Parts: sequence; C-alpha cells; structure tokens
Amino acid sequence: MALVVAVNASPLIGLAKGRRLPLLRLLYDEVLIPSLVYDDVVVKGHRRAGARAVRSAVTAGWLQVVAVSDASVVPAEFKGTGEGEVIALARMKKAGYVIIDDRKARHWISTGGVIRDAMRARRVRKAKPIVEQMMVKGFGIFDY
Repeated sequence: MALVVAVNASPLIGLAKGRRLPLLRLLYDEVLIPSLVYDDVVVKGHRRAGARAVRSAVTAGWLQVVAVSDASVVPAEFKGTGEGEVIALARMKKAGYVIIDDRKARHWISTGGVIRDAMRARRVRKAKPIVEQMMVKGFGIFDY
C-alpha cells in the first residue's frame, strides 16, 4: 500500500531552507499539497525561501498540487487556512499522514517528524545539523 502524505507550507519551507525537501520524495510514495499551499509558497511567496525548491519539485512531478474540491471536509476551526486545506486534502485522498506545524493541528506529524522519519529510514545520520541549517536560514522549529 502506498504511503501518501499531505503537506502544509511551513514544513515545505523549513525543509527547503535546510536543503532537505527531497526527503519527502524519499520517505513517502505520494506527496500532495493543496492549491492554496502552492499559491502561498510559490505564487505569493515567489521571492521567498522555499518557492524555487517547491516549484522545481512540482515540475519534476514528485510533489503534486491538488485542488480541494469539497470544502465540507475542511474542519470548521481551520476554514480558509492552509492547515484546513491540508487536512481536507488528506481526508479526500485517504492520506496516511498530514505534515503540519501548527500546534492546534499537529496531532499528525510535524517538520521534526519528517526529520525523525528520515533518521529511522537511514536517509540522514543526525538531526542536529539539519535543524541547525534550517535555523541559520531563519526557520525555527518551535511551538506556534
């Protein structure tokens, strides 16, 4: 069975800043982002960190942009947000994981969880250098 994940903007940006966005492709069979997240990271954020890496991943075909067609599956407390769209996309596509950093929605998996999964899969040796590189680039792993 394919391991499908839906990813929010913050983990995409953080992993891109740490030059670890390809970990998503290595760890999961299908990596999905809602159109709203793509627009936030690539279109509106075209000059910001992560935009180029996310656009390249979409062009390469391993990161898929999917429109959320059923607004009724977006949790009420997350209506109109990237987090809500990611949760809705995960429900629509029966994703195994949601990768999201917002504290209220983080009962799924966070950016730190991706790094942990990469260590367990022996794709990286140590988490500390990755986190340090992300922090140098201005991304903090902290509670929102």
